[in-house]
Amino acid sequence: MRSGYEIRATKPDEYRATAGAVYPSLLTSPPSDERWEKYGYRWNGTATYSAWDRERCVGGASYSFLDTVVPGGAMLATGAVARVGVLPTHRRQGLARGLMNALIDDAAERGVTLLSLRASEAPIYTNFGFGLAGEDAAVTIDPGRARPLILPVEPNVFRMLAGEEILPAVQSVYGRWLGRHPGQITRPQNFWNRYYESAIEQKDGSFVVAHLDERGDIDGVVQYALRWAEENPRAGGAGTIGDIIASSKATELALWQFLLDIDLVTAWTADGRPLDDLVKDVMADRRAYQVTAIQDEQWLRIIDVGSALAARTYNQTKASVTLAVSDDRLDANNGVWRISSDGAERLANQAVGDLAVDIGGLSALYLGRPSWAAQGAVGKVRYTAEETLDSADALFSTITSPYCGSFF
Repeated sequence: MRSGYEIRATKPDEYRATAGAVYPSLLTSPPSDERWEKYGYRWNGTATYSAWDRERCVGGASYSFLDTVVPGGAMLATGAVARVGVLPTHRRQGLARGLMNALIDDAAERGVTLLSLRASEAPIYTNFGFGLAGEDAAVTIDPGRARPLILPVEPNVFRMLAGEEILPAVQSVYGRWLGRHPGQITRPQNFWNRYYESAIEQKDGSFVVAHLDERGDIDGVVQYALRWAEENPRAGGAGTIGDIIASSKATELALWQFLLDIDLVTAWTADGRPLDDLVKDVMADRRAYQVTAIQDEQWLRIIDVGSALAARTYNQTKASVTLAVSDDRLDANNGVWRISSDGAERLANQAVGDLAVDIGGLSALYLGRPSWAAQGAVGKVRYTAEETLDSADALFSTITSPYCGSFF
């Protein structure tokens, strides 16, 4: 980093200057007075660092505080990294590296166990110990071919929610849905406000519909937006699916049936569905559900290896492995752990394990996918014998795919 630059914690009265430096790198104009008045509060309560060229802010990075569900259901303190950018006039000066290292060191000092992010440019963050820990799918759905769903037909009652009803209802159901997949997160209030702004303000054709159980209580919600087909309105409408949150799989499928039965909609799209999406296996025609892209979703960086390995559960198997971890940034993460069905144990005075992986590799494998064997085959895991890779897979793998479902 060139002499004269400074990276430091951002003061609250410097948030707007930091936004003005970060947004251009994310293809967005600096915030106007009106937008800052409305949305500036989203920076409050974050851990934010900024880069300064004398008196001018030229870059920034921040994270919000939330929890991530890990295999077994435990929730780990997590920093949700966002707003990382440097002005194009100050690229390649080491500022982005300095900002990311500042966030990592800050998280370690605060006792945050994981950092999580959604990458604008995927290759960058492997340089800071992040690994791709979960993917999602962009899909298109033809409702005419998909219906009727092949599932037991039960009476279902739905209600369209008014703006003031939306957040209390959705947040209540989300608490019961949380834990369906490893990698899901708790959502800070400003996340909720952003995700549901259009529906709350009843604009942009956005709606939230609730499913009611036999007692009349809300046990599921679906968020969607509708528009006429731009190229030919007479061809019907198009819909975009947001959250589908349900307290049970039966309710989730009932919400899908509701969506597919909406009149005039001839095509649905969704950006960010789990790879093991429940609905595709009960459609009348499986080809009605088309995956248009597999996308990297969540990138994780383990900050405290010992806490992370101890928090998750491992599958029942007679096998055990010793795992040597290396971390160029956080020395406390360097060590060897024995992993068995009983949990994780740090081994003192041992430098070599059956498997060796750097912090980015472990972060990618932590939630249960991809496989240790596959990562060993491409050189991302070093091993003494192939059997140890199979043992690691037997311990770490999860039935449901890692999936977050929350973009930030």
